[in-house]
Amino acid sequence: MAEPGAGALRLADLAVRVGRRAWRSLPAGVRKDLEDRVFYVIFQKTRVENDAYGWRPPSAPPSDRDGS
Repeated sequence: MAEPGAGALRLADLAVRVGRRAWRSLPAGVRKDLEDRVFYVIFQKTRVENDAYGWRPPSAPPSDRDGS
C-alpha cells in the first residue's frame, strides 16, 4: 500500500521540475530582473519588520546604587 501523501509529494516534485525548466527558459536579463525584484521585496519586508518605528524602550528611573 502506498504511503499517505505520496501523491502530494509526486505532485510537488512535478511542480518543482516544471518551475525549474520554465525558469531556465527565461532570458538571462528577465531572470536577473526577477531575482532583483524578489530580493528587494524580501529586504524591504524584513527591514520594516525589524525596525521599530516610533518605539522607544521605557526609561527606567535612576536607581540609588551608592549603597546608602
